[in-house]
Amino acid sequence: MPGETELKVYSLGSLSNIPSFIILGLMVMLGIGCTILVLRQRWKDGLRASAILLLMEWLFLILCTAVIFRDVRVERDFNLIPFNSYFHISENSYLIEAAAVNVLNVIMFIPVGLLLGLGFRKLTWKKTILIGFGISFSIEILQFFFKKGLCETDDLIHNLMGCLLGYAIYKITLRLIKYVQKLFQTTI
Repeated sequence: MPGETELKVYSLGSLSNIPSFIILGLMVMLGIGCTILVLRQRWKDGLRASAILLLMEWLFLILCTAVIFRDVRVERDFNLIPFNSYFHISENSYLIEAAAVNVLNVIMFIPVGLLLGLGFRKLTWKKTILIGFGISFSIEILQFFFKKGLCETDDLIHNLMGCLLGYAIYKITLRLIKYVQKLFQTTI
């Protein structure tokens, strides 16, 4: 079935390709690191530093699933036509896989945008776009160079959409928090 391998790679099931000692090590590092950061610094600074640590670990997990622990292909494969996956959605056998891979590419990068906002307070939309594009582009180039998966424009687009969606969630949540704080200050 076309796309089945791609779907497996981008789903949570692909974490099973990563050795358990790496995942366990990342969880331990995150727990210890966040605890130390929060205890040694002021609460907000510790949370910001913890978000950066979590972002680095999340990016490493993306790199593991998309490149490091992914099967090598026989030859390098790329597709530079934007929205090419949507042209194939009309094929019945590929419909579910194409849609799922596109959605999972968006979902995979939502934490990137969210954690960028949490970790770097003065980050702007333009910088978020540049960072999200840079991360996604790097992964696609590594996939092409090491013959791991399909290097395609659609992945860049969907990853960037996810990054921007995550950053939008951060900005909206921040505004809601400020609005609620202001609301409570005026009523008290």
